[in-house]
Amino acid sequence: MRRKRAFLILVFFLAILPGFSAFAKTIDEDTLYYYGLNGIYHYNGNGSTKCNVSNGSNQNYAGVSVWSEAELSAIEENQAIYEEAADQYGFPWQVLAVLHSMETGLRRYNPANGQGVYQLFSYTDGGSNENSFAPGAVSEEEFRRQTLLAAELISSRVGDLNDADNVKKLFFSFNGQSAKYIQKALDMGFSLAEAQNGEGSVYVMNRYDAERDPTSTEMSSAWLGRYTADGVYTEGSTSMVFGAYVKYEALYGSSFCSDAGGSIVETALLISWDGHGHSKDDPKPEYVEAMKEAGTYFDPCRSSGDCAPKGASCDIFVSTVMRYSGSDPSFPATGPGVQENYMRSNTDKYMQVDASDVSDLEPGDILVTTENGRHIYLYLGDGMQASASYNERTGEHFSGVYLSDSGTGSGTRHYNVYRRIN
Repeated sequence: MRRKRAFLILVFFLAILPGFSAFAKTIDEDTLYYYGLNGIYHYNGNGSTKCNVSNGSNQNYAGVSVWSEAELSAIEENQAIYEEAADQYGFPWQVLAVLHSMETGLRRYNPANGQGVYQLFSYTDGGSNENSFAPGAVSEEEFRRQTLLAAELISSRVGDLNDADNVKKLFFSFNGQSAKYIQKALDMGFSLAEAQNGEGSVYVMNRYDAERDPTSTEMSSAWLGRYTADGVYTEGSTSMVFGAYVKYEALYGSSFCSDAGGSIVETALLISWDGHGHSKDDPKPEYVEAMKEAGTYFDPCRSSGDCAPKGASCDIFVSTVMRYSGSDPSFPATGPGVQENYMRSNTDKYMQVDASDVSDLEPGDILVTTENGRHIYLYLGDGMQASASYNERTGEHFSGVYLSDSGTGSGTRHYNVYRRIN
């Protein structure tokens, strides 16, 4: 009776979620019961990273409101058109809302420069060719036409916009990928790839964290300086305007699903085999597909030159789950040590959990060893884990969760616990 009740409750939650296809994939009752026990209410059998749920908090890292009530009202008025356009190309509608806000303040109005509501510079050749838009107020139908056009143009500009890095890169390219902003990011310690995504751009990242917030006493001196007009860079200048990506996260949420733990668990179950016995050469087909989409489909090699088959490595498995689920598209794919440093450093995304017993864990928690012979795995809840093993076995889920174990040739290994926070 308990199982039947949990099943019915879960089906009810699935049925009421917006955009959910209840019959995307046949799910057996035991799996549904497991999801019911662990609070997973937005399962997508196709493994989509888009949950169609907006969980924006409307706050930045410091708890400051990003969008005004008037702006939120304007967004709500335009939302159906944003959604129609974005859905055609499979990316979050909030991208369009942010661009509309940054370029013309959410108005249905063409500025005098001929570049339209979304300031489509290249498409209009700076407002000088036959594609230019006549200045003045636009009708709802014209606003819809421009929004559909903007969605088409940006959909292929930087790649999959369900990837957070690509969202940043899009905003950066929209404003002009200035070499000064790239150097600013490098000066602040970001990698070249991160700099090219726009981490140093005021247009993209202003007020994202304390180091890039002029209202904070902890702002980095390297953050000073910005473009105050086209081609005019003013040393020492700052802005109080929230960056485009800050607005995006505040509207959409810092993770791509409404429950980071749930999305991690459901994806781990989807791409891993049920139980032991699957060798390094036997990845689940869903796992192979996920690796290809997540950018983790490669042979991780050690310094000795030996390479694990695709997917037969604990760090690749966890990275694939985090990226493919949309819980963290930027999660590193190499080495448990690198992955732990990433989680420890990104306190806006992860918290370290003081776990003295398995009962302190929550579904979706990430456990990583602190010693040599490192290992990383995912806790699924109900005494289960999902993991892979370097050059030995592919992704599997099974019973058995521990905070310490006997590592191969390395004595007892102890695990730190990290939790993805929304």
